Amino acid sequence: MSGATLVAIDGRIATITMNRPEVRNALTGTGVLEGLLTALDTVKDDPDLSVLVLTGAGSAFSAGGNLKDMRASEDIFEGSARQIAESYRTSILRLMRTVASLDLVTIASINGPAIGGGCDLALLCDLRLASSSATFGQPVVDLGLVPGDGGAWILPRIVGWQRAAELIFTGRIVEAREAFGMGIVLEVVEPDHLTDRTHVLASTIAEKPPNALRLTKRLLRHARSADFEAFLDMTAAFQAISHHTDEHRRAITSRSESPS
Repeated sequence: MSGATLVAIDGRIATITMNRPEVRNALTGTGVLEGLLTALDTVKDDPDLSVLVLTGAGSAFSAGGNLKDMRASEDIFEGSARQIAESYRTSILRLMRTVASLDLVTIASINGPAIGGGCDLALLCDLRLASSSATFGQPVVDLGLVPGDGGAWILPRIVGWQRAAELIFTGRIVEAREAFGMGIVLEVVEPDHLTDRTHVLASTIAEKPPNALRLTKRLLRHARSADFEAFLDMTAAFQAISHHTDEHRRAITSRSESPS
């Protein structure tokens, strides 16, 4: 595993830590992006896991793109539009697709600034807990770029169209408490309590029957795009699968045998 990312397993919980604090866990030109992809490939299909926690080492969650790397990598500006688009598809957008498609329940434990691609990475997680020192922002328009890592898709679904437009068009940085008010984060806790609170939430979820948890995650994911009738058909199919699992039988037996 790349030293730019660390992976720890605790029961049914995997934690991936972006580990380049000296560059605020920037995704590009640091090994963090590549390390995340490798780590995700390792854990995503592991049947012994239910929850994935993403966090950053040091004072930042992730600063997104590395500006120094952008300046040094002049070749990207010399490629054709097709070549640049393909580079995005096979790197940062591959990361975002992978996170968005996970059957594991994902929790972003946001210890500090989550900016640009780092913000998008956090937003694509199912649940987000933030330190009071966390900040969020999409300042890419200031660089003459578009929010190219999925932020323009996910942010309106979280905060609504008008608020997303204001944040993206202005590039304004949002403090943790305001982010909580917008629904960007589930909770804001003091920095010293973030790890413990994340562990409590992850453990609570990881205790649930794993097959039902994964199928429920798929339902929630498809709810973003499926029409209602198609969604109900999928729900019926997943429910039928669940009825035939040992975990369902055990749960029913346990409940029926317990005193009322």
